[in-house]
Amino acid sequence: MAQKKNPLQKAKKALRNHKFPEVIKLLEPYVIDYRDSFDFHYMLGTACLYVGDIGGAELYFKKARRIKMIDVDLVTAQAVLYLRRGEIEKAIEYYLEAQDYDQTNKLAENGLNFIRYNNTPEKIQTAIITNKIKKLYPKCGNFLTRKKVIGCSCFILIGMLFAFIIYPKITTVPNNRADLSDLVLTIEDKENSLETDLTTGNYRYILTEKQIKEDYEAAQKYFQEYRDNAAQVKINKILYSNASASIRQKARLLMDYFEVPGFDTIKDNYSYAQIVEDPFLYIDCWVVWSGRVSNVIETEQTYKCDFLVGYEDMKKVDGIVPLVLERPVIINTLQPLTILGKIGIQNGKLILKGNSIYQTINKK
Repeated sequence: MAQKKNPLQKAKKALRNHKFPEVIKLLEPYVIDYRDSFDFHYMLGTACLYVGDIGGAELYFKKARRIKMIDVDLVTAQAVLYLRRGEIEKAIEYYLEAQDYDQTNKLAENGLNFIRYNNTPEKIQTAIITNKIKKLYPKCGNFLTRKKVIGCSCFILIGMLFAFIIYPKITTVPNNRADLSDLVLTIEDKENSLETDLTTGNYRYILTEKQIKEDYEAAQKYFQEYRDNAAQVKINKILYSNASASIRQKARLLMDYFEVPGFDTIKDNYSYAQIVEDPFLYIDCWVVWSGRVSNVIETEQTYKCDFLVGYEDMKKVDGIVPLVLERPVIINTLQPLTILGKIGIQNGKLILKGNSIYQTINKK
């Protein structure tokens, strides 16, 4: 009797055949089971990239790199993500890094050549619309060949040497997640921290100068502590307040540094009861909630439903929230699930923008 293939084997075959939605359907239910697998996250990120789910691709590629720092295919995949976002300098940096690992790498060479002739946001956008940029996407035909595995071992040794050389420089700023010196409030910011004409806007929160300063500094502190949700709450309070335009702008810029969390890395996970009291305070916060789905509307591109928060044991519903996933997924409506999603407001009502799901598959 033939041995049944595991999800990774099936996904590799689907990836080689360019069946990207199938790869996503095969792998997403196992995001917890394979949380330490580089292959899992690299394949899932590649599939998301090909179907246009850039947020999903970025998330899974970041997780893959945490598991394996040195992988030339992953580096070139991350480079094309930066290219899609118009961050040309960052894309060049990653392509050059890939060439450091493998001077003959064609994707890195092609990427740099592409940038040479498409070095404006307008030209890059045209390449995205015409799908020319897909020439720089990861190749799916020979996933994890023996040559690649052997090559990765060499890269790991190089990476260890690289880390050894630069480690003393890194440790000079041990507690800083990022340099936020450009976002520090200036003397002028502090002296003019309040909007002078309150009739020009509809403010949810009226704050004092002291409160604005304290909330802004708290947001920076929480960010450096990897507590992006807590920082987001402070930022939202500033954004919907009578804080000056310059301070609100700096608060928005701080949000660009935030990362998409995983099921096991999220901090300050707010409950439905907390959020429903003042949803605007939690916009763009990430939550991990468990429950069940109902009233499903499914297309080739999206999955929409009502998410029954807290109803996993079918005893009590904490609340019902519209859930939207901008990708094809398979969910068993008869079983409970856990969702990682971002809080949003649509037409004045709370919604949940799904990113990943976890659902135990019953084996009978």
